[in-house]
Amino acid sequence: MSIVLYLGYDINEYNESSAKKIQKCIENGEIICENCSKPLTRHSTYDRTIKEKKLTLTITMVWCKKCKIWHSLQPDFLLPRKHYSGAEVEDVIIESEFIPVDQINTPASESTRRRWIRNVGDNIRRSVSLLKYLFGRMGQAVSEIAIKAGSCYNELQQILKMAPADIKNSGCRLGLANLWLSERRDAYI
Repeated sequence: MSIVLYLGYDINEYNESSAKKIQKCIENGEIICENCSKPLTRHSTYDRTIKEKKLTLTITMVWCKKCKIWHSLQPDFLLPRKHYSGAEVEDVIIESEFIPVDQINTPASESTRRRWIRNVGDNIRRSVSLLKYLFGRMGQAVSEIAIKAGSCYNELQQILKMAPADIKNSGCRLGLANLWLSERRDAYI
């Protein structure tokens, strides 16, 4: 399972400061298990490559002693279970509205692009509904009238502008949505 956190604006900041941020969060008991709400402990690390940048990041794994479940701590500029950055996936989804998929400039294969558009698009639609609910529960009513119908990504952008507060994020809208969805980790984009 993944936990999405703001761990730096970009890869360089992540490499410089994520280990200290994670350690501080663990010491303060701020990273908790979604099953039992107990604080998680640091367990191990693994390397994750971002394909389009040809860079490798060290991802921290945490452990719930009670539930015996591992969680990976993912920066918000990545998407769980993707080999490309959130910004790369986001760019493909945006560009697919204006140009044919086979003409989008990205190192990802055409089949990968089509899969992102289909699967990530479905996840965005589900997330838009959940974000409306979560924001309403936090006291921020979401005006359906103010949302202009359009692509799922466009609706996501509009919903995120209605968020009850600003939260620190890398600038990737998909990552920002995942930060808001952190209490519902099964709903990550």
